[in-house]
Amino acid sequence: MLRFDCKNREKELKALLNQVVKPRQQTCQTVVMVEYIKREMPDMNGTGERKAFYKIRTYSNLRSEEFINKICYPGSGLNKGDVSKVMCRMVDEMKRWLAEGHTITIDELGTFSLSIGVMDDDEVEDFEGNGKNVNAKRIGVRGVNFRPEKQMVKDIARRCTLHKGYDSPNNRSPYTREERLRMAHNYIAEHHFMRVRDYEAMTFLPHSTAANELRDFCIQPTGITSEGRGNTKVYVKRRLNSEI
Repeated sequence: MLRFDCKNREKELKALLNQVVKPRQQTCQTVVMVEYIKREMPDMNGTGERKAFYKIRTYSNLRSEEFINKICYPGSGLNKGDVSKVMCRMVDEMKRWLAEGHTITIDELGTFSLSIGVMDDDEVEDFEGNGKNVNAKRIGVRGVNFRPEKQMVKDIARRCTLHKGYDSPNNRSPYTREERLRMAHNYIAEHHFMRVRDYEAMTFLPHSTAANELRDFCIQPTGITSEGRGNTKVYVKRRLNSEI
C-alpha cells in the first residue's frame, strides 16, 4: 500500500495536497441542511416485499474547474494553475500505481484500490470449479474502490444535518417474475433476440430493474444468455452443447 507521506517521489505531491486541503478546513465549519430520499428497492426475487433504502439528494456536481475555484478562494494563498497541476499529477500517479497492483492512501481523505471481475455475463464457476471456467481473458478492471478515512466521515457528518425529502417508489410491473420470464422466452422465440428496452416495454419495469433482472436470468439456469456488450448487447436463447 502506498501512502503519500513517506517516499521521496511522493513528498512534493503530499506537501502540495496539504496546501490544497488544510487551509479551508478552519473556515468550513458551517452546518448545512441536506435532504435525504427514501427509495424503494427493486423486488428482484418477486417476493412482494417492499424494502427501502436511503440516499442523499444530489443538488449539483462540482467539475474540476469549479472545484479548483472553491479551493483557491480569496485569501487562501493558492494559485489555480499550481492546484490544477497537482490534481493532474495526482491522477496520473494514481493510474500508474493502481495499475501495478498497489493501493493508495491519502491522509485525511481515504484509500483507493482497484476493482476487478468477470467482464461478460456468461455463467461463472463456483469456488469448487463447477460451471464455466474463468480465466485471465474473462477477468478485467471493473472500477476503482474508495474507502474514506473514519475521521473524514465524522467531519462530514458533523457539518450537515439531514432532513427528509420525498419518497420514490418503484414503478411496479403487473406481472410476476415467472410471467416475465415466459414473456422473455416468447419474445426471443419470435424475434430471435431481445434488447433491454424490449423487455422494459413489455414488462413495465424501470430500465435499471429490467437490465438487472435480465442479467440475473443469464446467471441462473433459465435458458437465456447474452451476446455482445454495451449498447450492442442482446439476449438470446442459450444453446445446448448438442446444438453447438
